[in-house]
Amino acid sequence: MSATPLRIFGLCCGIAVIFVALARRRRLRNVDVILLLVLGAAVVVVSETNAADGLLRLFSFNRGGDRRIIGISVFAIVVLFGLALRATAATSRSDRQLSALVEGLAADQFASAGLPDRFAGKVAVLIPAYDEEEALPGVLAQVPEQVCGVPTATLVVDDGSRDNTAVVARASGAAVARHVANRGGGAALRTGYRLLSEAGARVVVTLDADGQHLPGEMERLVALVLDGGVDLAHGSRVLGHAAPSHFSRELGIAFFNRVVSLLTRTRVTDCSNGFRAVRASVLPRLVLRQEQFHSSEFVIEAIKRGVAAVEVPVTVVPRTHGHTKKPATMRYGLGFAGAILRAWLR
Repeated sequence: MSATPLRIFGLCCGIAVIFVALARRRRLRNVDVILLLVLGAAVVVVSETNAADGLLRLFSFNRGGDRRIIGISVFAIVVLFGLALRATAATSRSDRQLSALVEGLAADQFASAGLPDRFAGKVAVLIPAYDEEEALPGVLAQVPEQVCGVPTATLVVDDGSRDNTAVVARASGAAVARHVANRGGGAALRTGYRLLSEAGARVVVTLDADGQHLPGEMERLVALVLDGGVDLAHGSRVLGHAAPSHFSRELGIAFFNRVVSLLTRTRVTDCSNGFRAVRASVLPRLVLRQEQFHSSEFVIEAIKRGVAAVEVPVTVVPRTHGHTKKPATMRYGLGFAGAILRAWLR
């Protein structure tokens, strides 16, 4: 069998993989070392022998016309795809563990500070915040002391801010739960929902920290939940009013509203709005996993779990200070689409 440049290259690659497995065996898990050794040995065998010919013929990749090389390439792609899936699963597992650690630390700090007692039986106002020291005081100042005759209490979940977000929140009288690392708005809300449902809050209202939602409008959301007719009142800028935005963003919102409505067979007019009031007792029923693109997930989960809901007209205004934390339009659209698909497939 002739030593062609391709065979020599394959032999070198196989040896390199084996060398990496042996050199890093103390840092890698045993299963990863075994996989690398098997992969490297397989590349060496395929490169230096005809051992793969039987398998290739079985799939009609006979010798001649570069069919053998094509066959080997196909099988290599399959193997690489499997390894990529395994790596993705491992990354997702590590990410979930990190989220659990960050959220657990926040919960321990919240409990040790005696903050749960503030929220028992009240309308809890939940505000996730990341680097919002300029806008947050103005938002907190507008939160009413009571809504529909029920006292309010505010929780700011500081999602690993690098500025004085937690300091200004406490100075304004809000309770603070802090993530030691930035995990995303969805993670911050998930932490807040857990803390407030366990603290015995009656209703949880979520507001953005950037001033785009008007705290004075929360009564129209909370009233519907307190009356007992629904468990979730979801704000809709489409039914209400929104300041003009970029054409691409408005087009994207309209498109994703149609997609969510089609997938859930329920009319949804604003799947990207985080202004909502929800009965705290239903929160444990929802499976929320999105770190960033969380609004659509909440809507889809509520529909799937049979949570009685209604959309309510609200106003969305431009942020008062700072800049948006959302990614660029294309990346945001892809991420939002992925979040919708994952929530629907669960």
